[in-house]
Amino acid sequence: IPLKKFLLVLFVAFSLSEVHAAVAKTGDEDQLKSLVDSFAVAIVKKDKVWIVSNLSETCKMYEPTGNTLDRAGIVYTFTEGIYDISKSAALNKSFKVDGAAAGGSADFDVEGVGNINGNKVDIAGSYKFNLKFTKSDKGWLISEIIINER
Repeated sequence: IPLKKFLLVLFVAFSLSEVHAAVAKTGDEDQLKSLVDSFAVAIVKKDKVWIVSNLSETCKMYEPTGNTLDRAGIVYTFTEGIYDISKSAALNKSFKVDGAAAGGSADFDVEGVGNINGNKVDIAGSYKFNLKFTKSDKGWLISEIIINER
């Protein structure tokens, strides 16, 4: 094979692998965006089944109050009335995928009330969610949620 032809074949092979990598990355980012949007809906609907099946078993959530919750605590908080969220939207989402792990953030605009230390507190506002994800055989799962007030 002449060198020129060999280099052309190599170039085409590398180009195709770059295209494949870009497509895979876009697919993961689309899945993560969908996961975060679905999470925003699930906390309004108090959808316990969705939340349990889309959080990793070791998921932790760090609240602005300083509380740290495990998966069971997160499920309880969003489905049993600690947070009674009437409206939620995830905006300005961004993600960085690194193999079977990913990180990201989203601004959550919420309306609702929280039952904080026995008091009903208006929790309406914008919050920055910093998220970590792990890829399982079922797809992406949320593995960490850090919530900060904006």
